[in-house]
Amino acid sequence: MRRIILFLITVALAVGVTGCIPPQRNLTVSSTEGGEVVTPGEGVFTCYGGRGVILMALSDTGYHFVNWTGDVCNIADANSPATAIHMDCDYSIVANFEVGRWGP
Repeated sequence: MRRIILFLITVALAVGVTGCIPPQRNLTVSSTEGGEVVTPGEGVFTCYGGRGVILMALSDTGYHFVNWTGDVCNIADANSPATAIHMDCDYSIVANFEVGRWGP
């Protein structure tokens, strides 16, 4: 009887712990000509759902960052080169750059 109880407790704990692991989500990141995404990089990244991912875009000389496009509904600030995205689904985003610099 003790073995059965210990077995059932072990199974309940295993199921409980497994149920706490959030699902994995994919973030696909790319950029247009004139810059790159330096954090987390460009490509497909897998992370746990419900987490935030830092995004940082860097423009090449003679270009400036414009905005993030694509699945931007959970991006903190789609107009900032340094921002974050909350990963509750799979998302695909693009960092956009333009020729020229801000200011005079």
